Amino acid sequence: MIIHYTKDINLDRDTITLTGDEAQHCTKVLRKRMGEDIYVTDGEGALHTCKIIEIGKTECTAEILSTMLQTKRLYDLTISICPTKKQSRIEWFLEKAVEIGVSRIILTQTQRTEKSRLKEVRLHKIVLAAMKQSKNLYLPQVITNQNWNDLIQCNDYGDKYIAHCEDPKTHLAKICGPAQDCIVAIGPEGDFTTQEIKLALELGWKEINLGSSRLRTETAGVVVASVLAQINM
Repeated sequence: MIIHYTKDINLDRDTITLTGDEAQHCTKVLRKRMGEDIYVTDGEGALHTCKIIEIGKTECTAEILSTMLQTKRLYDLTISICPTKKQSRIEWFLEKAVEIGVSRIILTQTQRTEKSRLKEVRLHKIVLAAMKQSKNLYLPQVITNQNWNDLIQCNDYGDKYIAHCEDPKTHLAKICGPAQDCIVAIGPEGDFTTQEIKLALELGWKEINLGSSRLRTETAGVVVASVLAQINM
């Protein structure tokens, strides 16, 4: 089942409209025609079964026949991660984290974060494609250019954990329980500075580790998503 995505949904008229890449993929690549059924999500848990009623040059309109609502995950996971110098590595992380299960990804700037030019439109496309491929009907939020000192003062994401390489700490799997909303912060290559860790702990963050191996930034992010998914199975 191929899933399309749009926010252009008119529930009063029971219609949806695909535009841009979504319309092109539906009508030009898949060659869908009038009267054929398609599946469309709004990225907020709804899957609409629709019938195409109009095809234009740049858009495609369909009538909603039925709607299924996907149950939301028991936990809300936010991963704060530092962009890598090569965008391809952070793109790989985004794809895998979305497939495994994550609610929010915050690309955070710390003292040792490597300079990189993030192509935000491309990042959105990768997250959207991973959501559709995994048949997860909730589109994760991606926040870019978040300042570390501002992030650690935020209390919007549940329990707060910081993964770093200094000294022995409790493993994430032993401190985080089922159905627990949380944010896990992962540092850049070279780790957080001692001062950054100190400030986070003073503001109520708990330090954790992800195992005995030293992991690349993007690998650590995937491990976090996997651990939380395993805890909540």
